[in-house]
Amino acid sequence: MTMRENLFRPIHKGLRLMISETGLRIGTTDFANVTESNETVAMLRRDLNSATSNCMLCMLRVHSDHEEADFFAAVRPYAVDAIDELICQHAEVVRQIQTIARTCDEIERTEDSQRRVDLGDRLNLECDRLFTFFLGHLVDEETQVVPIMWERFTDEQLRGLRSQFYNRIPIERFNDWMRWTIPALNLSELLVFLLGMKAEPVPNRYDQAMRIARETLDDARWRTLETQVGHDVTSVHHA
Repeated sequence: MTMRENLFRPIHKGLRLMISETGLRIGTTDFANVTESNETVAMLRRDLNSATSNCMLCMLRVHSDHEEADFFAAVRPYAVDAIDELICQHAEVVRQIQTIARTCDEIERTEDSQRRVDLGDRLNLECDRLFTFFLGHLVDEETQVVPIMWERFTDEQLRGLRSQFYNRIPIERFNDWMRWTIPALNLSELLVFLLGMKAEPVPNRYDQAMRIARETLDDARWRTLETQVGHDVTSVHHA
């Protein structure tokens, strides 16, 4: 693994984990069961227009906004066409999310069990289409933007962008992201990610990230991480 700062790797790995588990959840939902299917629909799109909602579609949508405001704005002067294309892809993500949200609304309004099953099949296809597109979009960001970042920015500048990106996210939203991001990283990636956050000027989000690491990692991974990062476990338990 290169030692250069890769601003996309941690959150993209979290997004891939979220997409994988969401796809499994949708695929195993019995849409003839009203309670079960309504819970899945709520997981996907509750409060879709809220800036702080943790529904799955909300998190995909808001992620794009944060990227454009922090990462894309910095890189665009050096790669106008590439960034404009990626922004167009973000718009397509929003369009597909809106399509899925309408299907979710229809499922909630439908009482006929066979009709709910048919709508569940449609929802599966629409989500597969979105997830396939979104995963390709992540690859485009990593292959097109990261090389430009490495060419045009020092690691110190990249760390500044990373700090800006995470510190501007509302704390509730940050916690939601970390619950997907931290478990998706291997130990080497966790060390780079958390030590980088620890080195940022205070106030930073290091303590919150370590608390979530303690809550989401198995004991063996947590103990190894805690030892190598040099964090006091008691501060995490009582944060």
